[in-house]
Amino acid sequence: MERCFQYRDPRDLIDGEYELIRRLRDKYKTIVFLNGQPEAGTNRLDLLPYVDRLFYKSVFFDLNNYCKDLYAKNLFADYYHQKYGIYDKDREYRCVPAISTADTKKIELSWNIGVGNYPRRNWPQRMGTVLARAGLPDLRRFFKPGQRAPSDFSGSVRTIAVHARIDPVSCESISYQRRLYLEKIKDDTRFLTGMVSQDVYYRELRDAKITLSPFGWGEVCFRDFEAIISGSLLLKPDMSHLKTWPNVYIPYETYVPTNWDGTDIIEKAEIYLGNDLERQRIARNAWEQYCDQLYGLEDRFTSLFQDILV
Repeated sequence: MERCFQYRDPRDLIDGEYELIRRLRDKYKTIVFLNGQPEAGTNRLDLLPYVDRLFYKSVFFDLNNYCKDLYAKNLFADYYHQKYGIYDKDREYRCVPAISTADTKKIELSWNIGVGNYPRRNWPQRMGTVLARAGLPDLRRFFKPGQRAPSDFSGSVRTIAVHARIDPVSCESISYQRRLYLEKIKDDTRFLTGMVSQDVYYRELRDAKITLSPFGWGEVCFRDFEAIISGSLLLKPDMSHLKTWPNVYIPYETYVPTNWDGTDIIEKAEIYLGNDLERQRIARNAWEQYCDQLYGLEDRFTSLFQDILV
């Protein structure tokens, strides 16, 4: 059997938790683990010998990625590590034996943070966020799709060209893309950057024709859904390497992909700032796609767990 290696970091199970999983394996016929990590990566693969199904919020289309030595356990961090020599000075990764190709069959897709509630300002919205982060859908559906009129997508009522208020995070392999993007757009006044309060941030999204949303701790970000709900065109690093649900990442239909090195950000922005009809079409498609999938949330949730319990 071919072996591969993965990085292990403090987010992995500690020894006591491994012992718990082993005891559960001896006691129960079926064990399912819902991984709460935000990125589509190779974390928690060391659970595969003990579980029957391992669910992720996002899953690689190419399952061979799970058998690769990905820096910091995710594909985009590995990309910046390989291309630009980026590494995390304050985090220790140590190699441990990973999985066989056959084990990847246990990896399945659950749901992402898009089942939460946005914007997150009052208690029911925050409850939706907590449930989503815990891996549970917000079945009470505090957010009701379908409340936005098509006229809200019109460029005539949007005064901000590109919303790009991007907050760099502390982890170098995660923040590098954000800093790279900010460097590319720093001299272009059409991109609105810097930090503001959350209330101002949401008001600005409603006035933005385009929202630039780089990866965060994972590829799928709160900002993606906040932009879509606000009727702003989502401009985002290419998401073609993964599948996720709700899926609002259909190239040039629900979002506009950019290169991971940021070389085409300004070009893509110019295209859609100069074509209001196409920008509105994609933004509206994203809204409708998101609403359609949220309407099917309870059916998807029920079907998934019925399948687990069979």
